[in-house]
Amino acid sequence: MLEQNKVDYAGFVIFSPSKRYVSVERAVELKKQLNPKIRTVAVTVAPDRKLIDQIVEADFNIIQIHKDLDMKKIEKIPIPVWLALQITEETLTLPALSDNIRAILLDAPEYGSGKTFDWEHFPLDVRRQWQDRELVLAGGLNADNVGRGMKLFHPAIVDVSSSVEGEQGKDPEKIRKFVRKVREYE
Repeated sequence: MLEQNKVDYAGFVIFSPSKRYVSVERAVELKKQLNPKIRTVAVTVAPDRKLIDQIVEADFNIIQIHKDLDMKKIEKIPIPVWLALQITEETLTLPALSDNIRAILLDAPEYGSGKTFDWEHFPLDVRRQWQDRELVLAGGLNADNVGRGMKLFHPAIVDVSSSVEGEQGKDPEKIRKFVRKVREYE
């Protein structure tokens, strides 16, 4: 399904309270089914050192970290980090970022909610502080709004999850429609 749609990344939620949770072990099995060109992202929430080590050992390409701004810890991670920010007024000013943070992921105040953050009131000039990082747009993206989000934010990457789900997990037709909208914009 991912290969046919020519996606660039596949994310695995490694956070047990999430309804999308998979263990590191299960993610490793699923990764084996992917084309090696698809980059893998371990999606975490405030991971401890043990989990970070498991993710690195499992050969993920990227670790996405929510709810943890400990730059000393992030600096020690030997794979690229995407720092996920739940966009509120408080998250718009960041401390000095570790060089290991390759991307800033803009997410909704409630991740996994299927809702966007307030795009209209997001101060686009805030991006200057992140200009040397890639931008990943997430949070409530769907086939109907992804083009507008890309036009507003010019992200390097878009991240989708809940809007492409069906009754039994990810819905191939919803993924095709979403990817088609992204490719139309590019």
